[in-house]
Amino acid sequence: MITQLNLSNFRSLGENVDLTLGPLTALVGLNGSGKSNAVDALRFLSECLRDGLDTALSRRGGFMALSRRSRSPVSLLGELNVGLSVRVATARGTGHWGFVLAQAGFNVVHVLRETAFWQPADQPEVPHRFDVENGNWRVRPDSLSPALERSSLALPLIAGDSRFHDLATELKNLAIYQVFPNRLREPQKPNPARPMLEHGENWASILKGMDAATWKPDLVAALARIVGDIDDISVDQVGSFLTVLFRHGKVSGWFDASQESDGTLRCAGILTALLQSPPLTLLGIEEPELTIHPGAIPVLYDFFRQAARTSQVLLTTHSPELLDLLDVEEVRVVERKDGVTRIASLAEEQRDAVKRSLLTPGELMRSEGLRPEES
Repeated sequence: MITQLNLSNFRSLGENVDLTLGPLTALVGLNGSGKSNAVDALRFLSECLRDGLDTALSRRGGFMALSRRSRSPVSLLGELNVGLSVRVATARGTGHWGFVLAQAGFNVVHVLRETAFWQPADQPEVPHRFDVENGNWRVRPDSLSPALERSSLALPLIAGDSRFHDLATELKNLAIYQVFPNRLREPQKPNPARPMLEHGENWASILKGMDAATWKPDLVAALARIVGDIDDISVDQVGSFLTVLFRHGKVSGWFDASQESDGTLRCAGILTALLQSPPLTLLGIEEPELTIHPGAIPVLYDFFRQAARTSQVLLTTHSPELLDLLDVEEVRVVERKDGVTRIASLAEEQRDAVKRSLLTPGELMRSEGLRPEES
């Protein structure tokens, strides 16, 4: 499990913003408050390990678009500080990885500092750690080379080292989803990429690639609760494309994804992400309530709770109906003031009102708005 994410100057987030995560966590805040920025920090870390720092930066418009305090191409005030701590659910060990980036010139980014630590559960007397500052190893495990480009991160380069392999693997194995119904509606080229892509571009391939016994009963049962008459699902190949078909009872028969509503497809895409096998370290869903009838929220919540037994689940939401189903301690309030985002637990007096059953989180959201705990 990723127990904590620490951020400084990442997009709208301020200095040393801590986000504490549990098995199931929901970020709640006004539009533009910075919920997606916090979630994207996790995606960014994972992409740095999978695809490299340059690619992860390019996808976000470069360092200047990422750093809150950047003012000029040569400014070092725009430091991007991303740190996290990881606790492994399999009890293989605990650890953390963090780094600080700075703009050093036009299109040049330097890694000012980087630290990684891994404590194997079966070898508590042998912790593994490295520290890099401006490309130089300050403390290094035996056999690691001190030569490192200042524009390179160390952990992606040594992820195959047995001492840091578990740490790197856990951080690579996460995905954040914003499922677009139109991406699911179109026939899709077979794509073996795992996990499912961010917008569901390969959801048909994900379903086809898994044993139907691991996903079909749950997915059909959930959609039957939401739609009412869906009783079967099939993935068919038409030429060089895959398409997903839904059966609306034996009388009405089969309909392909292009004939389904946005709500049905979005539910199907989200549920597919949750039912992926093997499970992910962390699975994020942005605003799962979009295009979905409020009556379907309890069905999704049941699957969020079920998925949280094997993967961490992180949500962003504006839904009072979803908030009312969550434990108040699972809610994090995201607030933006003077252009700076901070994240905190729900204010103590509001948590107390919920625990005393005076108001639900959804009622608080509608009546006075959710407030963050004062730091």
